[in-house]
Amino acid sequence: MVQTGQGAGAAKAGAGTGKIPPAPKPKGKTAAEIAAAEKAAAEKVPQGGASTEKKSISGIPLGTQVVTSKKANQYLGSRFTIGTPNFGTVQYTVESPYIVPGTLSNSQKADLLYQLGLIPNLYAKGDAPTAEFIQRQGLSVTFRPQDTAALGKMMAIADQQGFTYNDTLLRFIENPALSKQYFGKVTTSAKAVPTTNPDALIAEMNSKYLDLFNAPEDKKAASAYAAEVNKAEKEAGLKGYQFTAQEKENIFAKYVQRAAEARYAKVKLTPDTADDILLEEGALGNVIRQLRDAHADNGLPVSDRAIYTTALKGIRSEQALRSALDNISIQASTQFPAFKEEILKGVSVKTLLSPYVSSYEKLYGTAPKITDFYSVAAGKTAIPVSEWEKSQWLNPKLKETKFYRDTVNNDLRAMAEAFGVNV
Repeated sequence: MVQTGQGAGAAKAGAGTGKIPPAPKPKGKTAAEIAAAEKAAAEKVPQGGASTEKKSISGIPLGTQVVTSKKANQYLGSRFTIGTPNFGTVQYTVESPYIVPGTLSNSQKADLLYQLGLIPNLYAKGDAPTAEFIQRQGLSVTFRPQDTAALGKMMAIADQQGFTYNDTLLRFIENPALSKQYFGKVTTSAKAVPTTNPDALIAEMNSKYLDLFNAPEDKKAASAYAAEVNKAEKEAGLKGYQFTAQEKENIFAKYVQRAAEARYAKVKLTPDTADDILLEEGALGNVIRQLRDAHADNGLPVSDRAIYTTALKGIRSEQALRSALDNISIQASTQFPAFKEEILKGVSVKTLLSPYVSSYEKLYGTAPKITDFYSVAAGKTAIPVSEWEKSQWLNPKLKETKFYRDTVNNDLRAMAEAFGVNV
């Protein structure tokens, strides 16, 4: 509060005269005095709670109060009141970018990644997470090293300004010009992503076409296939995931289906192809996966040539596909005769072996193959799970497992305790 000169000082001035002099006119603040007062107020930033032992991600001591805004100066008549500042607290440590994502739900992590990806120049070129990349992660959204680094940058800026990282993200998203101010222009070139040699892809395609159609694919289509695979490989690499064999087969199946459509065009309208599903988009890929799964679930090996040849027949006729699947069941029933009745009813070997698979995983700590259980159902009746489990103690591989070591150690400990020996 600015003093007016009245009170004790005024009484002293009027002593001996019998009169009280008039109060002096209030003196207004000059521009220089206002500026000096504001500077002094800003310098009086409270440091309560600031730690000198541990630095934040921005290098400022944790707990430091940072001015985020200031109330406007006020003039009440002749009195002038300097606006008081508002403060935020420095709160993020160097560990925060690693810890915070772990406290979020899957959907919250997805939202955070998406927001980080919207900020221009925050990531190196090609590294920013896109909506497609995040969606591919499904229920297991994971932060890559570059995502953790990006979050750390935003937390450091948040601490410098006294805001939370969420508030800071929104400010940068709403005002892209801030990105240029803080991050400048991205000069990092896109990272090199290894791709398959186009000539190798074309040679592989022609080899399979010779098996399927007794003729190679035309050069234009083969080159288009190689280019599409290479493009998909690059996109996958830039988004941080690996291009899978299944994705490659999906592309290949698309070209095979087009070739089959052209070759079978003359016979599509004949009575024997009334149930033709060849024209359905993606039909060949679906049939290929169906056939591969049927072989895998019944422990039967199969070549690519056999899969594609059967699939091409299957997409032209539902009956042909049904016959192919029935043949797989018949083959499985000869490999696992003890399960014959169930297999011919449509139950897969994988389902019938599930108790043995669980026991195997308990003993060996790894997932088995269906082919590891040929002996289980080789006779007229299947070996009971308990008997099969006992037989594994004769397998030298079991002695290399954690289960075996733990079991033996527990037995030795129990024996020693029975004899009163402390172990």
